[in-house]
Amino acid sequence: MKNIFAILIICLLINCKENPKKERTKKESFSLKGTINGDYSDYIYLNYRNAKDSTEVLNNSFEFKGKVDKPIQGSLNLKPYANIVPLYIENSKITIQANYEELIRNEKKYNILKINNIEGSYSAKIQEEYKEFYQANQNKENFRALLFEKLTSFIELNKNHPISGTILGENALIEPVLTKRELIELYSKIDTTQQSKDDLEMFKMGIANLEKYGINKPFLKFILPNNKDKDIDITTFLGKITLVDFWASWCGPCRIKHPELVKLKKKFENVNFDIVSVSIDDNRKSWIKAIEKDNLTWTNLIDIDKQVNNELGIEAIPFNYLIDENGIVIGVNLSLEQIENELKKVSK
Repeated sequence: MKNIFAILIICLLINCKENPKKERTKKESFSLKGTINGDYSDYIYLNYRNAKDSTEVLNNSFEFKGKVDKPIQGSLNLKPYANIVPLYIENSKITIQANYEELIRNEKKYNILKINNIEGSYSAKIQEEYKEFYQANQNKENFRALLFEKLTSFIELNKNHPISGTILGENALIEPVLTKRELIELYSKIDTTQQSKDDLEMFKMGIANLEKYGINKPFLKFILPNNKDKDIDITTFLGKITLVDFWASWCGPCRIKHPELVKLKKKFENVNFDIVSVSIDDNRKSWIKAIEKDNLTWTNLIDIDKQVNNELGIEAIPFNYLIDENGIVIGVNLSLEQIENELKKVSK
């Protein structure tokens, strides 16, 4: 699950009764205080919208102050090379607790920041609530119905919050579980004037892709070269349940997933199941080296011009399609556990 999620101003009835003449004003600025566990004493950077700020971490602590018109997604990072940590910025007193770790990758030092806890942020609260729901229910057979019910209530409570647009955009394009009709119904509930243009565009692209290559639709027919420079027609895999997995040698999450794919292939070797890996590498040598190192013994194709990738509207990798024996899509961007559950159905 490659990046995700109006502040509710709640006036308790008893307080309103106690002081009916006193109006409760909305906080017009934010403070972001943090503590970092680990030996880091350099600068930390905050980015949100067009604003870029920095401050020095002293005695494992830092603080940013500012003002936003509405909750927006921003990010924190340490001195480069460093990972990017997304978080929502809103006008409230936000405190975070994070860990620092130094990693060496390809002879380069990376400063890794990981947020363990956020307090005082309504955005973080509802984002975590949605994340917990998704993780707890994604492998249930009735997940689609549960997800639609959850998002209906979630969006009704947060129709103005940009996290609603983010969730809908990701559900339409990156993790399409719901039907086109369900997604459009949910879309009609949000206040589009408060959403990110990128998220709205992601939603529109996702809907367009669902019309073409969504669940119960015929998968795209294409021909691509394999690692031996032989053109392979995807239709030659008709008659098998096929996982078409999109990746690249430079994609860390893709490479981390490969050992699990190897185990999956071995576990279901007696089932009419196969894997086709499609790389979007532009460096054939790196691609070939990664295939050998990761022990990808199944069919490996390369989409150097990204024509297949672009036609399918894939915005981020790893990404996959599970195709049935007749070339019909039965799953889009499934987790390994979801793929295994589908294969168990046909192995009974």
